[in-house]
Amino acid sequence: MKIAYATPHLKDRLLGVGCSVPGNFGTMSNILKAHSFFPAFADGEADQAFKATFEAPYDIENDGTAAALGEYVFGGCIPQPDPMFFIHIGHGVGGGAVIDGRPYRGVNGNACLPGVLYPYDQPRPSGQDLFATLNGAGFAIHDFIDLERLPDSAEAALEIWVERAGKHLSETVRVATAMFDPALIVLGGRLPELVTDRLVRAISSQPILGPSRGLEAAAVEASRLGPRAGAIGAACIPFFASLFSAAVADDGSPYLNGRKPKSRP
Repeated sequence: MKIAYATPHLKDRLLGVGCSVPGNFGTMSNILKAHSFFPAFADGEADQAFKATFEAPYDIENDGTAAALGEYVFGGCIPQPDPMFFIHIGHGVGGGAVIDGRPYRGVNGNACLPGVLYPYDQPRPSGQDLFATLNGAGFAIHDFIDLERLPDSAEAALEIWVERAGKHLSETVRVATAMFDPALIVLGGRLPELVTDRLVRAISSQPILGPSRGLEAAAVEASRLGPRAGAIGAACIPFFASLFSAAVADDGSPYLNGRKPKSRP
């Protein structure tokens, strides 16, 4: 979550608050459906908490969409890849996309969820699955921060998971290429950057069939912002919601800097 000021340090010109949450939304984006790991967000509790905390407008996005937006704006790629698809490895397997300079949400705010490819009752390339793998090998892992200080003896178990997850994610790359024809697919989320880098290498080390005859799978890179992408993207949300709702990537667009032109008489 980040607070965005239209002018630094002037709270009376507060533009809004952006919130990145580990969940999706019910019909028409009105009901937050949080990941089961976060029961406090269930039944509208998150929305009520935000209303009680912020005396300002706020916007909520799922963590995959927020991370995609952060990576698109501040990831440092020149030119910005558009469309860009983001694979978000958190407790689950999420994602997001930026198309024509705007975060793509779908009708309910739930677009771009590759986790549907991996049944919950089977091994899947999620953070929770990684925790379970390491715990099963005798290493106490409760959350992502524990992955920052894994002992050397956990290397074998981690490598098994990385190789398996890399094979799974290659299918996400293939499907995302087929659905969105992205200029770039970015892999990121809550994992430590070293683990994300290894996942990208595991994906790239195997041939991935293109989505159709004569077509190649999109290029895959690790997030340049790492676990910060979601928070950075959250800070961008109020600007896009308030000022850049018509944003496009094409220099020849009739829009200027993502803003709609003033109506003419």
